[in-house]
Amino acid sequence: MSQGGYVTLVGFVAQDPQQRETKNGSRVTDLRVGATTRVQDRVTLQWRDGDTSYYNVSCWRRLGDHVRASLRKGDPVVIKGRFKARTFEDKTTGLSRTVIDIVADTVGHDLNRGIANYMRPQQAQVNNGGDPGADGSQDVVDGRDMIDEEAIEQFGRELDEGFNDADLDARAPGTDRAAGGAVPSPLPS
Repeated sequence: MSQGGYVTLVGFVAQDPQQRETKNGSRVTDLRVGATTRVQDRVTLQWRDGDTSYYNVSCWRRLGDHVRASLRKGDPVVIKGRFKARTFEDKTTGLSRTVIDIVADTVGHDLNRGIANYMRPQQAQVNNGGDPGADGSQDVVDGRDMIDEEAIEQFGRELDEGFNDADLDARAPGTDRAAGGAVPSPLPS
């Protein structure tokens, strides 16, 4: 059973996201994403960039707010969304044109090409009768904040200092690559 034309797009942000408001007051962030294929020359066996295709992506409401705050031109991204066709009249030729856009359900940085630092948005405080978990928040245990701000700041400083892979491997919890130990898999075997 088909749920419509879904697509997963892996590429890069081609221009900074632009947010606008629709006639009914909804916020939408428009994103231009490029995807470049890699091709191997059969004679030299060298890899090179192929053609680049560009796609218009729409991110609605809260997702759009987060995209606008998080993504910049050149960032590697992964987008899951639906195809949406729209028709318009070309102002220069007067011809009717149809384009296919992507309406995003999920957008994130492509962690195969770099490190990202996730920041959970602050939630408004709700009077919940003294029960810290009543609002569905999982960031508070026994009245204490589980987010370690000092650790986040230290991580940022370390990234700024420019660790290489060996430095990051040596600091990874539960691994001992330097001693030839195996790296634990996050998936059950």
